Amino acid sequence: MLIDKNLVKKNKEDELCETKNWQSNRWKNISRDYTAEDVKKLSGSLRIEHTIADKGAKKLWNLLNSEDYINTLGTYTGNMAVQQAKAGLKAIYVSGWQVAADANLSGNIYPDQSLYPVNSVPK
Repeated sequence: MLIDKNLVKKNKEDELCETKNWQSNRWKNISRDYTAEDVKKLSGSLRIEHTIADKGAKKLWNLLNSEDYINTLGTYTGNMAVQQAKAGLKAIYVSGWQVAADANLSGNIYPDQSLYPVNSVPK
């Protein structure tokens, strides 16, 4: 596999620029004992992107910073999420309580004790 050196250089420059954006309001309460150059130096040569997660995170961040509050409901399945989106909800979250209550094999409801059934972990 051939790697385009110009693309690698551009990705590194983009990453450095993004890392320098740490000075924005988004990160104002975060302290770091390393520089953007330190991160660049230790980063791999290929950029990994998570486009859907990135887009969703930016959308949620913008909502949280532009509205007084956001009405939302917890969801357990993809179908529930689709119905909630069709109903006009701006945000949806995976409900820890509902997962704990519905997804455990014991048949009992254990709200927010764990997202895993008791028999899904090593004994």
